[in-house]
Amino acid sequence: MANKIIILQKFIIFLCVLSLNACVTPSVQRPIDPIRKIDTFSRLTDYVSTPFIGEPTPDNYSICHNNGCAEFAFISLNDQQWTSIESIFLPIANGAIQEREQIKLAISLLEIYSGKQSGTYKDQAENSLTLGRKGQLDCIDEATNTTVYLRMLANAGLLKFHQQSSRTSRGGIIIPHNTATIIDIQSQQRYAVDSWFEANGELPHIVPLKIWKKGWKPEND
Repeated sequence: MANKIIILQKFIIFLCVLSLNACVTPSVQRPIDPIRKIDTFSRLTDYVSTPFIGEPTPDNYSICHNNGCAEFAFISLNDQQWTSIESIFLPIANGAIQEREQIKLAISLLEIYSGKQSGTYKDQAENSLTLGRKGQLDCIDEATNTTVYLRMLANAGLLKFHQQSSRTSRGGIIIPHNTATIIDIQSQQRYAVDSWFEANGELPHIVPLKIWKKGWKPEND
């Protein structure tokens, strides 16, 4: 019983910290925390005993799946896989527009590699459950995972014209939708990097955040 109380206290502290930081754009050095749905005490115990990897590296990182970050998968890329990610950024982009295309390709490939290890290769576009819930990602999963991928790209020095920024959402409490974001270093314009609209391994959408916040969807283009 005492152990359960300690775990619950830790979770309450975690929620308090998360609420204080929710509206702050974190530096790229701040550990990544999942926005997680914890619906049972066993999941809470799992969260404390096997935490999400806040400082991802290609050979050791976490991704979310099963909707609302209900579950984590732990991924390790080999040298050949990571080299293929690095090669996407060669030659170096001649500007931010070209680099955003490179970012799309890199996230797509990282989804494929991660999907093979985690089972999320089954993920369909949006919240489709045609293949069942297992392996399906919702927008909370997608926003967190894309942020992990962007952090690894940034830490590896592959981003010359952008910096990874915080996750954000639109739609309020009633119809929330989440996304990862990046900032164009020169213009300081912030972009949504939204992979939820497409299936695993397909190119994400990178859209000016102001437009995305107004309810942008792929069919708007």
